[in-house]
Amino acid sequence: MRVAVIRDYDKGIELEDWPEPAPTGDEVVVTVHGAGICHTDIHLMQRWRNRPLPLVLGHEVAGIEPDMGTVLVHQSWGCGKCAACQRGEEQLCIAIREAGFERPGGFAEKIVVPHRRYLIPLGDLDPVRAAPLTDAGATSYRAIRRALPWLQRPKCRAMVFGVGGVGQFAIQFLRLMTDATVVAVDVSEEKLKTALDLGAHEACHPDDLAGLEAQAVFDLVAEGDTLERAARLVPSGGLIMRIGSGGATLVFGRGVLRPEVMLTSSLGGSMRDVTDVVAMAREGKLRWEVETMPLERVHEGLERLERGEVRGRLILTPHLRG
Repeated sequence: MRVAVIRDYDKGIELEDWPEPAPTGDEVVVTVHGAGICHTDIHLMQRWRNRPLPLVLGHEVAGIEPDMGTVLVHQSWGCGKCAACQRGEEQLCIAIREAGFERPGGFAEKIVVPHRRYLIPLGDLDPVRAAPLTDAGATSYRAIRRALPWLQRPKCRAMVFGVGGVGQFAIQFLRLMTDATVVAVDVSEEKLKTALDLGAHEACHPDDLAGLEAQAVFDLVAEGDTLERAARLVPSGGLIMRIGSGGATLVFGRGVLRPEVMLTSSLGGSMRDVTDVVAMAREGKLRWEVETMPLERVHEGLERLERGEVRGRLILTPHLRG
């Protein structure tokens, strides 16, 4: 089978032919129809470089499993025994092993999944289009769900930093789940137009935030001074939630935040979160844009994402030869 693999971080991704996977025990094999390209993949290649090699990226995966049909693959595989796993939040497991991180991911024609319980039936959803639901969809849904105590306050304004693949879902969940006034923030005029089309009440450039206030800020960028900007926007008792995997930091000391502002993070989605998102997608409540390309063009896809030239989600289609 064809695989896009990193054997040397300095050399980047190389295309190789690997033997067909041979599952053991409870493992199952999914033929990959769609694998999303995420900014986290770029961080794994360029910044973090902390995963054992060889590394097959790709944590947004959907495809076909012989017994279940079209499925979405939950990316987080825990130990099954710790408190987080017992709560059904395997993405928080201290011994987590994830597709595209510690285990080979979806930038390949097939992926080995540890157990069938990590597969979510897609029904009539196209597995190519559905791939982003397991991360971009579930990550934003979990963040909004956890922020509901702040978002349900009267006259709440919620601000979303970054209108990429995750941000576009976040805007929709804010509109579906709350009555908050939704403000989208991005440097791209095209993405700001997309945000308004998806339901944002307002859209603005980061340089135009002076004088504004937001009871909840969701930082899906976490680069440069985004967290510092958020700290200036949120009043006492508000919320700042970091979701993006960028390198932004915020010194936590007296005077940095207004009194009793909650500064927290949100990571991925639980099986419940992913299942909820798939259900909403099947009901036609969500919109998302994808662009497909064959596995052989993975370098082009990563470069375009890094340059900010992607509106929604780029999806590799390993089962189709380019």
